[in-house]
Amino acid sequence: MKLWDDIRNYFYKRNLAERVAGLKVERVIINLDDTKTVGIIYDSTNPDNDIIITKFAGGLRKDGKTVDILGFVNDKKIDHKADIIVFNSKNLAWTRVPVDERVEAFAGKNFDILLACFIGENFPLEYVAAISNARWRVVVYDENKTDRYDMMINLGDKNDIQYFLEQATYFLKQIQYDSK
Repeated sequence: MKLWDDIRNYFYKRNLAERVAGLKVERVIINLDDTKTVGIIYDSTNPDNDIIITKFAGGLRKDGKTVDILGFVNDKKIDHKADIIVFNSKNLAWTRVPVDERVEAFAGKNFDILLACFIGENFPLEYVAAISNARWRVVVYDENKTDRYDMMINLGDKNDIQYFLEQATYFLKQIQYDSK
């Protein structure tokens, strides 16, 4: 089994490197208050995450932001949830790369900010975050992936999505820049 995983990982990384090398996205830091569009990707396998993400997205929408949500469910049965684009393990190549036009369309959107709300290794969602056309991508800190994303938040020993969203909101509101 280890050999199979090594082979899958090799081709996953190769595919990801090729896709990222072809991206021509201008990354621009932005304050959450100035943001107009937000993309959220998350692990929808745990139903509790659906509630947290939906509530958070509702707050952003209340503030006048356009929010799109993409969830990954790690099974082959669930393929639809209300107000959320969902893809599952049926929508993955053997390398764990998403092969779904809805995922490609989501990654191709020019969000001001992409919030990658998953903790731990999640190949499909990591792929979407890495190839995203979002201007600023925010993820949970992983020392092995600092070259892929724009902002990483270290959660310490608090491994939950709610805490990540609280920290992301706090830090994104602290950003100051010259808008010229």
